[in-house]
Amino acid sequence: MGSSYAYPVLETTDPAEALAAAGRLMDLAVSRTPATLLAGEVLVRTAESARRIAPVLPLGSVFRSGGDERPFWTTPHALPQDLASLEALLPATAELPEDAPAGTFEAALVAAAGPAPGWIHWELAGWPAMPGREAEGQYCGVQLCLNSRDLRPDRQVTGHMLYVCTRQDDQERAEWLASRAGLRLVGPASPSV
Repeated sequence: MGSSYAYPVLETTDPAEALAAAGRLMDLAVSRTPATLLAGEVLVRTAESARRIAPVLPLGSVFRSGGDERPFWTTPHALPQDLASLEALLPATAELPEDAPAGTFEAALVAAAGPAPGWIHWELAGWPAMPGREAEGQYCGVQLCLNSRDLRPDRQVTGHMLYVCTRQDDQERAEWLASRAGLRLVGPASPSV
């Protein structure tokens, strides 16, 4: 997202609340179509977690082990069935494709992730005009961090953090969007992913 900044607007332990709030923010976008770009990942530390997450990932998702650039899994059927073989590949990262179809799998993925840290980022077509400001067509997005407060989660905490993404110098728009979605800023901005 280049020069976008992520403003935290919700911290909660309830994943359903976080997804609902993300939906309210996305409903404010200039256009919310199936073409909304989506990316994300979930850290997978156990074989049980891998088997829970694999079936709900959208087509094009991959698992990568450690620093290996080559995926070792690309479909649920390719996941090693032998427990020892699977555990030898862990920890791993389940990566969503950058063009995953928004609105089709997120709730199932959040449920399957359980306590694993991860993130989902929705890139939007634009934010609407607001009092005294033109519509914004760049640097528009929403990001949900699962079991983490960090934009690139690598350590697990209890709770989830939701961010609204705008231009670096546009805290006023972030506050306006948050208030329109029944939210408020809950911390300082950080560079977006």
